[in-house]
Amino acid sequence: RTSPPQLLTFFTMTSKFSTSTNTTNEDPREPNNCPPLTLSPDLTTERLKSSFNPLAITNFIDGSADATSKRRLLESWIIRDPTGVFSNDDNNYLHRSERHTRALAKFVRLVELSRAAGVGGKKSNNTSSSSTAVNHLEGEIIATPEFLTLVNAISDDPFPTSLHWVMFVPNILTLCDAEQQAQWLPLCRDWKMIGCYAQTELGHGSNIRALETTATFLKESQGAAPGGEWVVNSPTLTSTKFWPGTLGKTANHAMVIARLIDGSGVDHGIHNFLVPLRSMEDHTLLPGVETGDIGPKIGYNNMDNGFARFENVRIPRRNMAMRFAVVDEEGVYEKVG
Repeated sequence: RTSPPQLLTFFTMTSKFSTSTNTTNEDPREPNNCPPLTLSPDLTTERLKSSFNPLAITNFIDGSADATSKRRLLESWIIRDPTGVFSNDDNNYLHRSERHTRALAKFVRLVELSRAAGVGGKKSNNTSSSSTAVNHLEGEIIATPEFLTLVNAISDDPFPTSLHWVMFVPNILTLCDAEQQAQWLPLCRDWKMIGCYAQTELGHGSNIRALETTATFLKESQGAAPGGEWVVNSPTLTSTKFWPGTLGKTANHAMVIARLIDGSGVDHGIHNFLVPLRSMEDHTLLPGVETGDIGPKIGYNNMDNGFARFENVRIPRRNMAMRFAVVDEEGVYEKVG
């Protein structure tokens, strides 16, 4: 696939933004600085009659003239992308399944553009323009302001992958210990592990004290794998996870909020557990996991809000988020810090 010529020189160009101020109306989003064909001539005429400088207002809202220049450059990647995948012209005429597939294609293309530009990547000491490109995602695309600008420029419903960076990765960063982060974050950054946040239940909404999903500790001496395991269950119909975004079709992992039952059978309330849903090789559902899409909605139809039920799903002991609480191999619970 081709990429806009600006991509491989992204950091070279954006470095100029910090040393110069753009006081012209130059706009990389429109070839030859021509307004879009869909813009009313009457609107253009009225804008020319304004008593203030529209660009100055734009710079003020963006924070600076440099910030405006940078935003416009990023938006031009979407507007002028030669693949045409970012077009929203026929959104209202697509079946919901087609909307989901199209949105995934947009997201894949967005990651391609970001990787080609080195967004979130580690800059090389080599100053040649091609050195900024990264073939393997080493950095955190989703943590950069450039990524959020690009997402906003697409002007569509949220991506099916949105909950991955909005809630799943932040949960790992906030609640998991350093060893767990070192294991899981590289998979998240390379989109091998795509996650969602499974808290809401059919019978309880977000009333977290009433959640019923359980994660019960099983010792190695009781038949668990070495080090012990958690057995995740949905004991009732009302414990069905219902409505989490990205869960229905897209995610292969979920940060599941469940009641922790330790090795002595004591309920310690809700905790976070990383539960595999689908194979990272072929995306097939894993044993004991039942999940799917909840169907069309009034809006947000790119997003696959879903349901999930668990029947004796076993996960390693260390799949419990362990920054602030731990359970040892004998099932003994202890708070940390």
